[in-house]
Amino acid sequence: MTQKYSIIDIETTGSRNHQHKITEIAIINMDGREVVESFSTLINPQRNISYRISALTGITNDMVEDAPKFYEVAKKIVQMTEGRIFVAHNVYFDYNFIKQEFSDLGYQYKRKKMCSVKMARKAFPGKESYSLGKICQELGIEIKNRHRAMGDAKATAELFKLILKKPFQMEEHLVKESKVLVPPKLKTDDYESLPEKTGIYYFYDDSGNTLYVGKSKNIKKRVAQHFRLEMKRNKDIKLRKSIAKVDYEILGDELAALLLENHEIKVKRPYFNVSLKRNKFPYAVKIFKEKEVYRLKVVSVHNISPEEVAFYFHSKKSASAWIHRFYQSLFGSTLENELELRTHLEKYLKTIGREHYNNLIYKQYNKSLPVEDDFILQRKLSAGKRILVRVEKKCPKEIILHQTDEIKRWALRDDPDMRKIFWNSLVKKKALYEKITDPKKLSLELE
Repeated sequence: MTQKYSIIDIETTGSRNHQHKITEIAIINMDGREVVESFSTLINPQRNISYRISALTGITNDMVEDAPKFYEVAKKIVQMTEGRIFVAHNVYFDYNFIKQEFSDLGYQYKRKKMCSVKMARKAFPGKESYSLGKICQELGIEIKNRHRAMGDAKATAELFKLILKKPFQMEEHLVKESKVLVPPKLKTDDYESLPEKTGIYYFYDDSGNTLYVGKSKNIKKRVAQHFRLEMKRNKDIKLRKSIAKVDYEILGDELAALLLENHEIKVKRPYFNVSLKRNKFPYAVKIFKEKEVYRLKVVSVHNISPEEVAFYFHSKKSASAWIHRFYQSLFGSTLENELELRTHLEKYLKTIGREHYNNLIYKQYNKSLPVEDDFILQRKLSAGKRILVRVEKKCPKEIILHQTDEIKRWALRDDPDMRKIFWNSLVKKKALYEKITDPKKLSLELE
């Protein structure tokens, strides 16, 4: 029987499948060594593509604006890869991204897989590098449109054809699923009984100290990733060895899980949580008036009052880049130099007048920001169960889980990360929630 393969390559908004999204996918189907079908499309990731990623791939925000969203091509991907082995160069990257996209849709995507990097190492030993660009160059394979999905997929297919000519059993190169090694201090039953639901989880050592806090749409599946046999980083191995207890909170809602995870890490400061212990977004873009004209400037979060809502960023550079994109989208400027951009804006101001100019700036800036100061977000999860987020002065202050037999409440600390996480998540998934602003109804919902 002829073995069938799907050679796949994707482009993304970043490197982490839990945080980033796919922007392009290419699939080349091979029956044996013959190409029988191919498919490629840009995908609207429903989030910003950074300048750095655009410079690498050539894929811009404008290019994906009218492209299909992942769910619109999901059926095509399932059908094309059904009954085939998933082949990619560094297969874990492509496979895990696609698997995550399907998981976000509530579908479990599972295929046998092969990695052309690992196969090339055995087929062509002793090469200086096995990156796609270097190995293809050494073997005389031309790559057209490098860092674009179809260009890289075609190169991978040609590499795979050469690998298939080598005398070894292809079954030996199927990538095996990760095996779980339960920490020696943790009871196996405690791991096996973990729920496959959305919430946060805690790792503790044998003295009761909090080692790590995480969140996931599937708690058991995410915890299993911490227990993988093939882990190599010393930090990951040290964490696994130290875990004596696992606890969790089932929330049933990803936004609530993100907020509670941020709160718990900032308060408990677990040893193995690094990024969220410090302010993840220390800079903000603030609107202000200078000589009766609205301007935008980058400020420290310490210069943002609790009542203000601003746009928060990891660095001054990313905040400045956002301001530049803001003016480009509003006034059509493609000028890269900041001085030239400011000159262009001054000319635009004189052309349309101060009042019109200010209205445009203010409206655009506030388009994604909340209008109300105090409100409640409510999401009905199932019969007799709902999650609420109480917002006060435009910052999430409390999570409330209403269930048939109990009510759970978690107070939230106010910090820039909390606001950033809340508003970013809400913009993406606002259709899931009912916003309650009526004071009478608001008080009733809290009872």
